[in-house]
Amino acid sequence: MHVLFVEDGEMEKRTFLATWKDIPQANEIQYQIHDLPMTSDEISGKLRGSNIFTVAKRNVDGQDLLYQSAKLTNGIFMLSELKIQPGNPTITLSLKTRTMDIIPGVYESYVGILKHH
Repeated sequence: MHVLFVEDGEMEKRTFLATWKDIPQANEIQYQIHDLPMTSDEISGKLRGSNIFTVAKRNVDGQDLLYQSAKLTNGIFMLSELKIQPGNPTITLSLKTRTMDIIPGVYESYVGILKHH
């Protein structure tokens, strides 16, 4: 499904924050992705190559948090947060969107991009 992300899916930081807050908490789903021994910069670069854009990055309690946006060909935006603990090959992916039925396919795209590209 990751081939369906388009090049203009990068949100401005303030737009991302406003959109994230506007989407109900019930529309957020968390996943674990295991066996991913990469740095946050390596992960961000891989995803950018597939039109998943890192809007912001911060470090909280030793964890890197990447906030990302992507847009599907049908115009639907997908927002995400990745939690990366340096030295830990398991990352936490939180996906948030108003269109819940795209989440499983987006999750599969993240796994496919990060593990097989």
